[in-house]
Amino acid sequence: MPEPSYNIDALLRDIQGAGQHQYARIPYPVSYVDNAAAASSTNPSSTPCSSHRQSAARSKTSFDQAQIYPTDTNFEDYEPPLDAFGIHVFMLSLAIEAKTATDQALLTEPEGAWRQLGGTNNGVPAPAVPECEQISYLSGEHSHVRQSKGPNNASAAMNWDRLSLRQPFQTPPQQKAAEQSSPAYGAPSSPLTGVAQRRVTQAVQSGERPAHAIHASTFPSFRKQRGKEPLSTINLGHAPPIVQGIRLVPPTNLPDRFRTAYETSDNLVLSAPTGSGKTVILELSICRLISGFGTDQFKIIYMAPTKSLCAERQKDWQLKFAALDLQCAELTGDTEQGQLHSVQNASIVITTPEKWDSMTRKWNDHIKLMQLVRLFLIDEVHILKETRGACLEAVVSRMKSVATDVRFIALSATVPNSDDIATWLGQNPTTQHLPAHRERFGEEFRPVRLQKHVYGLPFNGNDWGFEKVCDPKLPEIIAKHSQKKPIMVFCITRKSAVSTAKLLANWWAIKGPRERQWAGPTFRLVAHDPDLKDTLTAGVAFHHAGLEASDRHVIEKGFLEGQVNVICCTSTLAVGVNLPCHMVVVKNTMCFQDDGLKEYSDLEIMQMLGRAGRPQFEDSAVAVIITKHEKLQKYEKMISGQELLESNLHLNLIEHLNAEIGLGTIYDLYTAKRWLAGTFLYVRLGQNPAHYKLDGDATNLNLDDRIERICKRDIDLLLEAELLVNIGNKIKCTEFGDAMARYYVKFETMKGLLSLEPRSKISDILSVLVGAEEFRDVRYRASEKKLLKDLNGANGTRYPIKTDIALPQHKRSLVIQSELGGVEFPADEQYAKFKRQYQQDKNIIFNHIHRLIRCVIDCQIHLQDAVNVRHALELARSAAAGVWDNSPHQLKQVPNIGPAAVRRLVGGGINSIEGLEAAEPHRIEMLMSKHPPFGSRVLTVLADFPKLMVAKQGNPVRIKIRAELGFMNSKPPTYFRRKAINVCFLAERSDGHLVDFRRISAKKLGNGQEVLISAEILQHTQYVTCYVMCDEIGRSPVPLT
Repeated sequence: MPEPSYNIDALLRDIQGAGQHQYARIPYPVSYVDNAAAASSTNPSSTPCSSHRQSAARSKTSFDQAQIYPTDTNFEDYEPPLDAFGIHVFMLSLAIEAKTATDQALLTEPEGAWRQLGGTNNGVPAPAVPECEQISYLSGEHSHVRQSKGPNNASAAMNWDRLSLRQPFQTPPQQKAAEQSSPAYGAPSSPLTGVAQRRVTQAVQSGERPAHAIHASTFPSFRKQRGKEPLSTINLGHAPPIVQGIRLVPPTNLPDRFRTAYETSDNLVLSAPTGSGKTVILELSICRLISGFGTDQFKIIYMAPTKSLCAERQKDWQLKFAALDLQCAELTGDTEQGQLHSVQNASIVITTPEKWDSMTRKWNDHIKLMQLVRLFLIDEVHILKETRGACLEAVVSRMKSVATDVRFIALSATVPNSDDIATWLGQNPTTQHLPAHRERFGEEFRPVRLQKHVYGLPFNGNDWGFEKVCDPKLPEIIAKHSQKKPIMVFCITRKSAVSTAKLLANWWAIKGPRERQWAGPTFRLVAHDPDLKDTLTAGVAFHHAGLEASDRHVIEKGFLEGQVNVICCTSTLAVGVNLPCHMVVVKNTMCFQDDGLKEYSDLEIMQMLGRAGRPQFEDSAVAVIITKHEKLQKYEKMISGQELLESNLHLNLIEHLNAEIGLGTIYDLYTAKRWLAGTFLYVRLGQNPAHYKLDGDATNLNLDDRIERICKRDIDLLLEAELLVNIGNKIKCTEFGDAMARYYVKFETMKGLLSLEPRSKISDILSVLVGAEEFRDVRYRASEKKLLKDLNGANGTRYPIKTDIALPQHKRSLVIQSELGGVEFPADEQYAKFKRQYQQDKNIIFNHIHRLIRCVIDCQIHLQDAVNVRHALELARSAAAGVWDNSPHQLKQVPNIGPAAVRRLVGGGINSIEGLEAAEPHRIEMLMSKHPPFGSRVLTVLADFPKLMVAKQGNPVRIKIRAELGFMNSKPPTYFRRKAINVCFLAERSDGHLVDFRRISAKKLGNGQEVLISAEILQHTQYVTCYVMCDEIGRSPVPLT
């Protein structure tokens, strides 16, 4: 094989002729060029690999400045500043492509040679392999493979100038016909596999010597074929692996600082700037794992802080790893019950900290899954400093203490104390006292240098008004930093995105051609949205989830083609769609969430800034944050990576301590200390004790004494609240403590729920719930008093406040009752300013209330208080349905029936689900002013509405009862409105004593089921009443006495 060589003069002529860049940034060595090609390189147009070099020079590299190497450079001794993010794993990419292409392709023994079953092709030499064929492996996106057939057929090469990562791959007709007619090829699953298939087969037939080797032992499906002889050698010397102009590095040739990921099983912490492509380190660690296990012998957990990041990773890795028989499954709050089967069968589980916390709190229920976990990948670990970082810290600490033989890989943005994360994780399960291997990369390792600026604007008004202050400043900032290159402006709401786009379009229109900061479109872009039509004429667009899919496609395509140069969008565009730009502007550091303005998390800010930079075109980019002046220093510190990472576990330490006791991780003071010593909080408590006010004035004690004092204090509080019990010398959770952990209830809230009096009314239960600590963000404001008085006096308010309305609990109760009673927000103009805040408060309350009520139910079942259980169940059904259980508003549960329709039906004498079922279709249509077949469709939906029955058999004297449960539907329903149906059965003695309670899934109940119960009758006047009801579906329970 020829030595690495490159004719620099020819390369520079090629690049300058293409008009792309003045300098070439070339990873070492750029390519292998045979002697003939090198000799003819003085004429670039006739050089076989000339267009190859042009595309390589234009493509992304990991270098931050021009590097040209002379042809006599000794690359064997040269170690370039490769970053972990420029290393695309040749082993993984080529193996995936070869395996998918043909089952005949075999990868080699560890010694090195490529081999292929079957020897030569009937002894006939194969045609010459194209000189410049190469495989492009582009991280889960559509890949484009460029093939040149030699100096006399340069027209066969694809036009890289007009390609984008999102363009579909087009196979030439003659090539497609050849593939279809060849018996050796199946249908390629992707363009890449088709090319890989041709390349491997041609290389096998050529009988040449290999340039690169892949170990077959890495891939379980290939290991079965080891030892089969005779095998012939594959030569890939004609096609050095290059992706986006970067030569791929075999894992065996990795620089020393990256070997930890692939060649050891030690834990690893990597700190690097956002957008550096550090995910490849996770992929290297997966490659390391699968080399030693079959696909059914391990589980890999990937944990990211947001559902959008999880969805993006699942899509990417499903494509990458499917060919290796590694299935990926997403496990988040959006995962439906029916999808859990795929999680059990998946090798890679992609989840969030909150979801994995809920899974691991039920460790014994999922013990088979947990015992298979071998690799735990933590993305964006720097969210430890945020409020929800406590959950991530608790989950990782739990996996460290409960699981065995688990490797941890943690990725972080640039933080100054990543060594503390390494200390927390430990080197490996057996040497926890030593820190994990740590690598820290600065901004110089980014493919594109990012200049960051923060503008703090003086403002004293509310958060909404700050938008008006930002508007006049925005054009000035763009003119200063954009360099007339593509721009992305992140706005706080959809409405703000539209108004900002209009502002910039008008600013562009009034400027002369030379003064404009971006080019306009060269042809008309067609869109449906009228506002978008207007702004597109100036090369400006807005992008949000409310746009039609066709309009979003026009914007994205126009931006990639250079027809749109400014996009004003919401933060959702920071994840998923790949639209890199030169300049990013975060216009206001607040965002619209849960119907209100909240500050962006650090993660969201860094994701938005990470959109700046186009490695294939330039080596610098700009990111600008516009915020209030008082927040200037905060964001300057954040973007510079100088903000220390602190723990937030101390904010709810007692709740996590209780959860670990319920799990069995902690059973005495010693194990409590050991668990706390395995947390990130312990590491930072030793480094910065003043930041954590956990034990009063005990900062003069040594660290071990402090954590003992902290653990003893919290255990005593849990024992006092009857959440723990001391049996022998071991502590364990009571039923109440288990319920607290199961439903994520705060300690102070749990004490309030346990204060509920026996046989309480629904209003009493409601009064306890509204005092929950979970609702602390729903505050009472004196200016809202008149509004709350109007809601208190509305007809739909069942339990009006009888005292002066002046407490947050009063407001929360009225918000809940207004929703359940169908009380509409007053239309009076004086209340309009409160509507947004009211909606936000309602969302906060109903996000928490369901699990709090379920906790009350579980506690009262343990106390055997049937009255409280029955009333709490009614409140739970009402909250889930959004209507009181036995009110006419229960009709709103039927699709296409809203408040106005309910009023019409009630006016026509239909005020219940039963009444609606009994109505004729034409009567429903007449009352609701609808055309046929609306009435028939409503009745069809109601056929699936669960209708329960209960029958009782037995001798009262013997107090043994057999209850028969079932559905009266012609076909027993299992789902209603895409939610699984659960049936609750409750038996209650007439004095309020709970005789029996059970929850049965509709699928298990089927056509009917018998329940055997017994009750102790103390007086001859006592009796037993059985109730059957649907969980979380509003309808009166069916009683039987």
